Amino acid sequence: MTINLSENKKKVLINFINQHFEEHMSRFPYAKYPAEPLDIWRKQFANPSSVRPDMLRSALSWQCGYWQRKDAPHIYKKIAIIAIKSWPEFIEKALTDPSEILDYWIEKFSRDTQGFDAASFLLHLLQPDVFELVDNHRLTAIRNLLKETGHDTTAQETTLVLSDLTHFTEFFRALLPKMQANHEDRGHVQLDRFLKAYGNREVLAKVAGKTCPTIEPQVPYVKWEAITCKHFHPESIVSRSNADILFACLLIALDNNPEQASTSTIAEVVKLLPLGSGGICNPGSYHYAMIAMFSGQKGRDFFVFKDEALSAAFTEQANNSTRDMRFYRKHEHAKISINPKYTKA
Repeated sequence: MTINLSENKKKVLINFINQHFEEHMSRFPYAKYPAEPLDIWRKQFANPSSVRPDMLRSALSWQCGYWQRKDAPHIYKKIAIIAIKSWPEFIEKALTDPSEILDYWIEKFSRDTQGFDAASFLLHLLQPDVFELVDNHRLTAIRNLLKETGHDTTAQETTLVLSDLTHFTEFFRALLPKMQANHEDRGHVQLDRFLKAYGNREVLAKVAGKTCPTIEPQVPYVKWEAITCKHFHPESIVSRSNADILFACLLIALDNNPEQASTSTIAEVVKLLPLGSGGICNPGSYHYAMIAMFSGQKGRDFFVFKDEALSAAFTEQANNSTRDMRFYRKHEHAKISINPKYTKA
């Protein structure tokens, strides 16, 4: 796939992306692909000999869309096992040539789509300055974008070789400056996410037809020591469990939107804390944390309920091993307010 883009063609492509950005990003599974772990792995993989088995397992679970989950299909679990077993040999070979690295991992995994995607992902982590994040969805995206904007796509089918990664990277970096004009320092991650969503749009559209639009978390990660709020006291949060992390995310979100900080409903609070907030991306963990946040479990006192009996009901649910994980959804109209203990005068 060889791509030569004129300045005019770049403008046409960016205009198309901007026109369809909200449509496709409303379907992007933010909790499956949070950006923060990638930044950590890129630093860790800069020294391959320091990469531990748990890092490999975590990174590959992210790549296959099962971040923080244990129910990945067998093919993806097998890829992670192969990577962990093969890593010592890979370190010993001390490969630096991109073609050799990609071939090594494709031979270990497989020459099908899953194997290529995993191999190109590892190559990206090892050499992020040379190659962008590439997979079959992203390759499909640029091929379809070019077709939609009138570019000749003859003989540009994906071949699952190094040149696909090279051409994608060239395409991505050619568009990036124009993407940054609208999204500034978030241009890189937004362009990457759009291409992932656009290349997988048929599947995501089917999912979107059964669920509400996805929401990007306002607070994707909590650094306790760095939290500063003008209107709240996050330092008064004693514990550091997922429920406490969600409440910290809420205080930060409300601090940025103080007009929403008065008495509200459970539904309004939940809207500010979509899946992925505070790095809580596993649906089961998220639902439990949400119930526990509204409860009085372990001495929590984050909210004042208009109906005190409902507060007790949340605590009962949080302490029940067979709890109703969607209990908070059933009481979304209940009136609550932030405990004055956590607000500044």
